[in-house]
Amino acid sequence: MSQPVVFRPRGGMILAIIAIGICVATLVFLLVGEGAGSFARWAWPIVLIAWGAWLLYIAPFVVVTEGFIEIHNIFATHRVPWGDVDSIDSRYALTVKTESRRTLRAWAAPAPGARDALTTKREEVSRTPGEGDTRRPSDSENSLSGGAAAIARRSLEAYRRAGGATMPGGTATTWSVLKIAVTVLLAAAAVLSIALPQG
Repeated sequence: MSQPVVFRPRGGMILAIIAIGICVATLVFLLVGEGAGSFARWAWPIVLIAWGAWLLYIAPFVVVTEGFIEIHNIFATHRVPWGDVDSIDSRYALTVKTESRRTLRAWAAPAPGARDALTTKREEVSRTPGEGDTRRPSDSENSLSGGAAAIARRSLEAYRRAGGATMPGGTATTWSVLKIAVTVLLAAAAVLSIALPQG
């Protein structure tokens, strides 16, 4: 793998873009149609909703490279070198278990819901790891969790075939102070704008 593979589900991005578009249209309507008073009261809650849509559906993604897998969740980013990966699963979401006994799940790659799971065909998971009944709908490469897990497994296998060593404890987690601060500030502003009496 010469170039990193970035996994970000399109369905979530589409939902987020629609939600953000509705929020922008609502802000314009409030400002033009309802006046500054209504805009001042409802702008912060609406901006919070738009921020939440971006945070939940666009910000999370997974990056797979020759040296590591990087899981970008809502507030935290986990960089796991292949030497610290014990196993990769897709039961509830793309899940990386490390040699240092950490379990990291990717928000960007959840397992399919009950409806999608019921419509998954046996042949869709026939080439995934496992035998017989151990295969699950979440292993299908047509699912978010299965597609991301398949990419990650191939990179892990390539690393091990090339003689990559096991190196427990190499996983690093970084918290996004900026995202946390913006979320807290927007939530506080939204609550205050609704709770405070309007003049």
